[in-house]
Amino acid sequence: MKSLFVWLFLCVLPVAASAQVKNTATEVKDYRVKDGKIILEMVVNGVIADFVLDLAGHNAILPEYVEKFKIDPNESGRFSYNTFQYKKVATSKSVSIESISFGNSVFGNGVGAFVLEDEPYLRELGVAGVVGGSLFRNVVLTIDGKRKKITMSMPYRPNYMKLDHRAGIDLIVGSGIVCPIEIDGEKYSLLLDTWNDGVITMNEADFARLKGTNGGSTPVSVGYGASVQGKQTKTVNQSTFVKSDLGQITIAENETLPRSILGNGILEKGLISIDYGKQKVYFQPFDLVEVKDEIVKDDIKIEPGKLNPITREDFLEHVYDYRKSKEFVLKGDKPVVIDFWATWCGPCMRLIPEMEKLAEKYKDQVIFYKVNADKEKELCGMFNVVALPTLFFIPVGGEPIIEVGATPEKFEKIIEEQLLKK
Repeated sequence: MKSLFVWLFLCVLPVAASAQVKNTATEVKDYRVKDGKIILEMVVNGVIADFVLDLAGHNAILPEYVEKFKIDPNESGRFSYNTFQYKKVATSKSVSIESISFGNSVFGNGVGAFVLEDEPYLRELGVAGVVGGSLFRNVVLTIDGKRKKITMSMPYRPNYMKLDHRAGIDLIVGSGIVCPIEIDGEKYSLLLDTWNDGVITMNEADFARLKGTNGGSTPVSVGYGASVQGKQTKTVNQSTFVKSDLGQITIAENETLPRSILGNGILEKGLISIDYGKQKVYFQPFDLVEVKDEIVKDDIKIEPGKLNPITREDFLEHVYDYRKSKEFVLKGDKPVVIDFWATWCGPCMRLIPEMEKLAEKYKDQVIFYKVNADKEKELCGMFNVVALPTLFFIPVGGEPIIEVGATPEKFEKIIEEQLLKK
């Protein structure tokens, strides 16, 4: 009997192991780099704006964007701390952002953000502020510095990230992560800081431990200002991060750092994945394996008389591309009805059969779509959809008429009188 159990266990094991590498959701987004900084296109309270990614920082905006993002200046943001934890950054107060998103995978409501006092360098970069690591803690975040792409996957790392190229990390206040690294036989714990230039910058105590060769001075980052001249550098001959030999590198000293850091220069040496939930970091050279994005996209087929499901990409292609124009311009020559819904929303589920009847009744006159609000968070953030069901009735050449709630008899009147009026 015991041998039969062992045989069954061994048969099941490969199936279980295979299942662990299949993600339920994977999203790949481009980013751009300016002056070494990672720039992401975010949607904040329905406004598209660029932010710098600082995984060792916190969410923060320049003061002029409080009004631009329609943020209530009197509502304080929810933080368990009053200042930046790992760098010296001057802030005036905190506010609450109603909605902020990066693609469909990273989304937050009522998100706290610091208001920066004055950061001219961020204005030079042309960004609205900084986004920290806290927004990404529900996904596995993979940064590909070679292709300039960010992958957000759930619940596992992408398949191209080797399972044996990983190490444990520590999560610290503000969703910062501390990674292990070995330098000339000595072990260090470094804070991953995608703001700071260079591979490694150390505080005074860690720098004193280095056995490397003394060099000159080099620019180092201070807060969100431009780089300033650092005190000194040392060149080390051997350094290992996860399983990768980084070779000879120059390490700068910055005595103002609360923690020694692993900077954005590491992104020039390989791919990095951060699994906040399992507290693991993956790192491997670019040429270790072929990078193949795990994206499956079904081409939309719009059927007259049907309530057609659409994604963000379909919306941009067939309804309105808000990236290209601030003025709502409906594509096509027929009015459109869009139902924002979710499976957990009882009124939504009761409304869907009624919407299907309307779609059949107005076949060839009106195009009907439905958007799953749980999956298409960027769309919800862009159009401030905070209650379900929410319906958009879009006439040709006009702005959307927005209705919240399940009142199909009212919807038919809107279609007759405002979408199909001659």
